[in-house]
Amino acid sequence: MSERCGMIWLNGELHAAETAISAQDRGLLLGESLFETMLVTDNVPQFWSAHVVRLQASCAAFGLACHYDEAALRDGARALFAASANDKKAHRSILRLTLTGGNGGRGLVPVGAARPMVMMQISDAPPRPEALILHNSNVSRFAGQFGAAHKTGQYVDNIMARRQALAAKADEAVMANQHGRLACAAAGNIFVRFDNRLITPPVSEGALPGIIRGALLEMATIDGLRISEAPIEMARLAAADGLFITNSINGVVAAAYGTREMAQKKQGIALHDALPKFSSF
Repeated sequence: MSERCGMIWLNGELHAAETAISAQDRGLLLGESLFETMLVTDNVPQFWSAHVVRLQASCAAFGLACHYDEAALRDGARALFAASANDKKAHRSILRLTLTGGNGGRGLVPVGAARPMVMMQISDAPPRPEALILHNSNVSRFAGQFGAAHKTGQYVDNIMARRQALAAKADEAVMANQHGRLACAAAGNIFVRFDNRLITPPVSEGALPGIIRGALLEMATIDGLRISEAPIEMARLAAADGLFITNSINGVVAAAYGTREMAQKKQGIALHDALPKFSSF
């Protein structure tokens, strides 16, 4: 076990990481859970507020009540950092914030009021890759599906897509929707470069509203590229001038797709370096 995983914050208190979770938890039994993962640098979660806002929006959509506001969650994260070993000033770590439906008895809808479980845990972050090799997955991402727009604990499709990529000696999976258009990666969003345009699929195509995705779209123009949303036919990827994978842990990483080398490393670095950096929260 990583030394960074010795403690967890669970429902307002610090506990040993081995603390048991109820066998009646709806996240375990039914997959009723939401989560956020954040890159932490020098004990500062990057894009903290954006992650909490997204979690709160998903709670409202799912009808789950989070009994901790942003200030309480921030205090919990700070307490967890203080209780966790970190002797490297520039240490990269990952903070995961998980909310489940809590104990609600049997059945799809809980009998009576169920109090959600809220947990935070820290783990070491792997080194940021310089580039990724992509592989087309035959696991579809369904546009219009309710859960597709939320970061839920139902990750079976993403897991299977990633396993396919690894079996093909690739790093990450490209997932299409049921209409044959690009949706996302197994763990992130995809931006495609055509000339001086950098395009990513809309959420309506089955893409998660990723935090880094949102930051890039908000900046609108970076390094001479105009950034926008638009549907992308899978057949167009082979003719693209570049592909980039974005997620909250690695930021922006250039990628190679198919037999054509498109790992635009320098541009990936430029896009990554343009992202906001947070020194406090």
